[in-house]
Amino acid sequence: MNKDNGHILVVDDYFPNRLKLSLGLAQQGHTVAEAENGRRALEILRSEPFDLVLLDILMPEMDGYEVLEQMKKDPALREIPVIVISAQDEVESIVRGIELGAEDYLPKTFNPVLLKARIDVCLEKKRLRDQKANYLARIEEEKSRSEKLLKVVIPIGAALPREKDFNRLLEKILLEARTLCYADGGTLYLRTDQDRLEFVILRNESLNIAQGGTTGEKIPFEPLDMYDPASGLPNRADVVTRAALSGVSINIADTYQEGGLDFSSTRVFDQIAGYQTRSCLTIPLKTSSGHVIGVLQLLNARNPESGEIVSFDVNLQQLIESLSSLAAAALEVYRDEQNLRRQIEQLRIEVDEARQSHQVAEITESDYFQHLEAEAESLREIMSQAGKQSS
Repeated sequence: MNKDNGHILVVDDYFPNRLKLSLGLAQQGHTVAEAENGRRALEILRSEPFDLVLLDILMPEMDGYEVLEQMKKDPALREIPVIVISAQDEVESIVRGIELGAEDYLPKTFNPVLLKARIDVCLEKKRLRDQKANYLARIEEEKSRSEKLLKVVIPIGAALPREKDFNRLLEKILLEARTLCYADGGTLYLRTDQDRLEFVILRNESLNIAQGGTTGEKIPFEPLDMYDPASGLPNRADVVTRAALSGVSINIADTYQEGGLDFSSTRVFDQIAGYQTRSCLTIPLKTSSGHVIGVLQLLNARNPESGEIVSFDVNLQQLIESLSSLAAAALEVYRDEQNLRRQIEQLRIEVDEARQSHQVAEITESDYFQHLEAEAESLREIMSQAGKQSS
């Protein structure tokens, strides 16, 4: 359907009038449905969406006024524009129809040019109203997202740096991210000094898998190479390493339909575990300087009501990215603290060794120690002479 055309319902109890209107509208490119009375019109309006109603006033069972009243009371129908159809001498009917909410009117002996002009105006008004409603809905959605960010993500992020147990910190990052987007599974990788991504936390609710972190259970998978060991070229085939290399999140609706990345290892895992990895969200953990220190991957977002696997919502992705930024900052702070502690401990050892050496030197260089050493030497000489005489 052309954007200038609409879905129009013609309501008239007189078949020749319905036929004439429907043919004229179809010739203009509109999709047309018909109703022979007001009651049937309301049934049709509640069964499918319409852009406009051409409504006769005088009808049996339920006249046009009642239809208008019912439409304006129904939140699902009140925004559909209505053009009332009336005879030329029914001015009072036209006025009452407008007062009840009709957008415009048409005489029963309508001119095709006039018909087209008034229908086009009504459809354009509806399009503008729909655009405004969609715009306001997006604003409300963004407002809701921002409020959720303030109420959920920021408190989580603020709590992360207070966690002193590194494994528990890693688990919190993954579990909180999973909860936010109703993901079934998730993995957290940390980047090593050799540019490898090491599995550190692995969770999957459906498969009852909990490995790494505080569980003490080793994850049986080798780290992922960000660069090919033989050629040194970046490994962009794997979704996790590509996210780490690019520093950009990757949101895949269905891994089984994805042709640009290598999911062969995922297929093997699915086959062995009896699982299906469908939706996948992979987010790099970047420090304030932009350095990627790890990757967070979430699998199989679920509809919170039906439980079915769905793609990861873009707005929720932004929430997870915000949480990931806070998590990366917490990890960076934790590692900096640990490095500082190690440096302090090493310095303490060095200081203790220096102090001990100094104390030994003070003792060995003292007069008392020199006197004892001389006596010990004299004693050794006497013992040596005695040994010679006895032999």
